[in-house]
Amino acid sequence: CFMVMIELTNANDFTTSVTLDGDAYSLHFAYNDTTKSWTVDIRDGKNTDIVRGIEIVPNFPLLNQYRRHAGIPDGELMAVVSNEDKKDNQTLGRNDFLNGKAVFVYITKAERDNAMESAV
Repeated sequence: CFMVMIELTNANDFTTSVTLDGDAYSLHFAYNDTTKSWTVDIRDGKNTDIVRGIEIVPNFPLLNQYRRHAGIPDGELMAVVSNEDKKDNQTLGRNDFLNGKAVFVYITKAERDNAMESAV
């Protein structure tokens, strides 16, 4: 049970299949050129929507506010921006997952729980 790196495709709108904590999911990513922001939809293995339109905010737990939704993964999705030299770490540009500014990861439930225990 380790962090899962999710590679994003060089496209404004695409879907990728992933296995998170043993369950199959489909993640639909979309970049909105007008708002200059990324969103992600989470679908189950049968491509049924679980949550749509989650804005991808850098270094912020994206699933926490959706825990009550049936079928939501037990872990946490995050766009991790580690370049502290950048003036703007609050937004993600169209190419930021391709140029290395950000990585999209899934933190397993076990890792999340361990991190929470360590923080206490």
